[in-house]
Amino acid sequence: MQNVGTPRFYIDSGLYQQAIGAWTPEDDQKSLVQLNPSNIVQSPENPIKVPRISPIRYIAFLGHNGGQYYPTFDDDPVDGFTEVINLPESLNGVDYSGFSIGTFSDTESANDLIAGIIDEESTLGAVSIGNYYDMPISPNMNLTLSYEYDGIKNVQTKGGSTLSNASYTKPADWGNRGAWQLGEVSNLRSGRRVWNLSFHFLADSDIMPNLGVQNYEEDIHGNLVNTEDILSGSDFFSVVWNQTMGYLPFLFNPNGGGESPNNSPDQFAICRFDMKSLKYSQISYNTYNMSLKIRESW
Repeated sequence: MQNVGTPRFYIDSGLYQQAIGAWTPEDDQKSLVQLNPSNIVQSPENPIKVPRISPIRYIAFLGHNGGQYYPTFDDDPVDGFTEVINLPESLNGVDYSGFSIGTFSDTESANDLIAGIIDEESTLGAVSIGNYYDMPISPNMNLTLSYEYDGIKNVQTKGGSTLSNASYTKPADWGNRGAWQLGEVSNLRSGRRVWNLSFHFLADSDIMPNLGVQNYEEDIHGNLVNTEDILSGSDFFSVVWNQTMGYLPFLFNPNGGGESPNNSPDQFAICRFDMKSLKYSQISYNTYNMSLKIRESW
């Protein structure tokens, strides 16, 4: 079911750091950190490291053939690990081939999040590492979900016949499996999903950064740093809009947050914002409305 409940955005820190020139991955890791799971790598030799310049609270392994996958901060196990789908906390291996996602607590003192892979025969399409954001409320009831078939072109011949050419009808396969497929159960869904969502009565603290706050603490080197900046913020703008810059892809689950998330495989998508700007409309003191258009991307 494609019901929209409390949306969750998984925002890829590696993509953001590459886009702003803060990080260049190693040559043997570049294809794995582009959020393109259709580009399968055979037996990745080295673990993927993404620098921690902002909170990191999730990891996703996409387009794999099974095996053992796990996250660590530097060389330490993560705390508060929670399986979202197909990524058990133990190192006994995932239950199914396809994809795996897990969340955990951030570690401010860490330098890197490392994606560990224990299987010489592993194949992998992408590793996504970063922070996630749950909308504080569900969208209004006037939301829409549409399925586009923009890869199909129809031509009418002189005789009146209609000829159709489909260059694509769904995301490219991830190796020998369909996108978002778990195990041997095929995902036969077609069409490009597009969500139009409106949120009313949002508190300003949920959607806007408070850059005027001065909250100094000592870092691991004894230096005083302001812990309240746009990279450490927990609001929508800081976590989602700023680190996608309005165009970078991200993982989206329209019903992945809140107390009763739906983490079945058909809920997930790789998306981009289909908007030229982010607009807040003030409706009362410290209260705003916001609309989003989210388009599945491949």
